[in-house]
Amino acid sequence: MPNKSKKIKSKRFADRTNKLHRLISILRKLDIRDRCTPKSLAEAYGTTERTIYRDIDDLNSAGFGIRFDKEANIYTFADPDFTLRDLNLNEDELTVLLIGRQVAQNLGSPFDRVYQTLIKKVRKDTGRKTQEAVKKLNGAQRFWIGLDPIEGFESIEHQYNILNQAMDGKHTAEIVYKAMSSQKEEKRTIAPYGLIFSKGMWYAVAYCSLRKGIRSFALDCIKDAVLTDEFYEIPPEFNLKEYLKPGWQIISSGKPVEVILRFNKDIARWIRRRKWHPTQIIEEQRDGSIIYKVRVSDTSEIKWWSYNWAPNCEILSPPELRKEVTEDIKKLAKIYEKS
Repeated sequence: MPNKSKKIKSKRFADRTNKLHRLISILRKLDIRDRCTPKSLAEAYGTTERTIYRDIDDLNSAGFGIRFDKEANIYTFADPDFTLRDLNLNEDELTVLLIGRQVAQNLGSPFDRVYQTLIKKVRKDTGRKTQEAVKKLNGAQRFWIGLDPIEGFESIEHQYNILNQAMDGKHTAEIVYKAMSSQKEEKRTIAPYGLIFSKGMWYAVAYCSLRKGIRSFALDCIKDAVLTDEFYEIPPEFNLKEYLKPGWQIISSGKPVEVILRFNKDIARWIRRRKWHPTQIIEEQRDGSIIYKVRVSDTSEIKWWSYNWAPNCEILSPPELRKEVTEDIKKLAKIYEKS
C-alpha cells in the first residue's frame, strides 16, 4: 500500500509553524537591537507589512511590550532596558520543567527529544540564575511520576505521525487493524478525533466508517496506516475528556451499565482514598465493608481491575458480569489444581 503521507501537506499546520518561527525571530531581532521596520521585517520573512502589524499585535497581547517609534520608523521594546536574557523561572516553574522531563521520557523518544531541545533553549534564553538552577536540577532525580513508560515507541512512530497529520489536515486515514481480541486483520477508514496515552500505551479515538461509530484503536494494533484524500470534520459538540468519562479507562463505546462491587473491611480503606471514576458512589456498611457503585459503558476493564483486589472484592451486579467472573474463577481454580 503506497504511503501518501508525504504528498499530503497541512497548509494550516505549516502556516502556524511559520508564524511561530517568525514571532520568535522578531523577538530575537528586537532583543539584539536590530533595526526593525515594517518593510524590513516583511522582506526578511517573505510576507506583507499587514502581516507584520498583526504579528506585533500578537506579541503585545502575549505580554511583550513593543512600541513603534514614528520618528525612527522602527519597532523597539517599550522598556529600553528589557532583554529576553533577563527571563528567570521561579521555583514552581522549574519544578514543572523537571517533572516534564520524566513525562516526556515516558511518552516516547520524540517527546524526549523535544524536551531536550526545550532545555537547551531555556539554558540559552534565560538569565544566569535560571541557567544555574536548570543545570543542577537536570542532574538530580527529585521527583518520580507514576506514569507507565512506553516501550519501543519506534514501532508505532509511523502510526502516531500519520494520525497526527490526519487530525491536522482533517484527512481520514486508511488503516489495517488487528484487534487484540479477535486477532483478525481488517481494513478500516477512520477519522481521528484525538490521541490518548494510558498505562504505557498510545490510543486513537476515531470515528470508524466500518462500525459507524466512535471507537478506540491501540496504535500497536495498527499494522499499516496511510492518509486519504477524503476530508472530515470533528463534530463541534465532541469533547475528548467528556467522551472518556463513561468508560473505566479507554473503552467508552456501548450503553452505560451500573456495576456494583463489595469490598470487605480489610481493603475498603484503600478504595475510599481515591476517586477512581467520576460516577462512583460509596456506601458504608456496618461491618466496615463498602458497596461501590459506578456507571461504565463497558464492563471488561472494570472486571480486570477488580481482580487486583481479589479475594477482597466481590462483583454483585450486573448478573451477567458476576456470571462471567464466576467462570473465570473456575478456570483459574482448575489451573491451580493441576499444579
